[in-house]
Amino acid sequence: MPKPFDATMKNLIRNHAADWLAFVGVPIVEPPEVLDTDLSAVSASADTLIRVGDRVIHIDIQTGPDENLARRMLLYNVLAHYHTRLPVQSTVVLLRSNATRSNLQDRVAYGELQFGFDLIKVWEWPAEEFLTGGIGLLPMAVIARPPAGRTREQALPKWVDRIAERVEAEAPQVAADIVLSSYILAGMHVSRTLIQKIYRGVFAMRESVAYDIIMEEGAVSQMHDVIIIQGRSLFGTLSPEQEAQLRAIENLPRLNRLSLRLLKVKSWDALLRGR
Repeated sequence: MPKPFDATMKNLIRNHAADWLAFVGVPIVEPPEVLDTDLSAVSASADTLIRVGDRVIHIDIQTGPDENLARRMLLYNVLAHYHTRLPVQSTVVLLRSNATRSNLQDRVAYGELQFGFDLIKVWEWPAEEFLTGGIGLLPMAVIARPPAGRTREQALPKWVDRIAERVEAEAPQVAADIVLSSYILAGMHVSRTLIQKIYRGVFAMRESVAYDIIMEEGAVSQMHDVIIIQGRSLFGTLSPEQEAQLRAIENLPRLNRLSLRLLKVKSWDALLRGR
């Protein structure tokens, strides 16, 4: 099932393609074009493909161990080339160190074919590089390497303050999205309770739409959990598809209505049909 940071990362890359091309070391010879190539016939997780001049850059996000990563990247690369008819350069961005616990390889041999791709380990990059990079890279600071002598938990309040200060000054139109993205990514390493405390403290002196959105996101997530717990006691375990359908509902009033319907219906399917 897709995790919240999957969608977060895809949105960051697609909405700030130039920043991410610079991050993966691709010269921008002309304005980048994000492609909507559909590879879903093979994978439910869509790739991010960006056309730059006469080539396509494929950026894939990896959050956990996958011993088949190299073969999967070869498959995506070939499919992207088939759809676009252009050379494809592939890069995998690893978000946390447990991704390296499997037999992780950055190349694969298939007969005489030798295929390789770039690997970027975010936790090895200093947070400062993200804090001073492009706007679309700011959220990555919260999962990067903290300064010497400090833990991520100790550094996080200052990071969040700098992220909010910079995006509010330079790109207020995307401030809410950038801050929310940092909040979601921070949850990969830090407990939700601590994250909420840190973000509440940082925004205590601000009238911030970004923080309002974060709090609503937290309420939505909590409602998902409440409905699942109560629904299991009434209808039994829900399927992965049903859980994905429920978690795709982000409208808080609708979730409140679904919670009231729990006692009026007799199955997960009947509940999820409700508006």
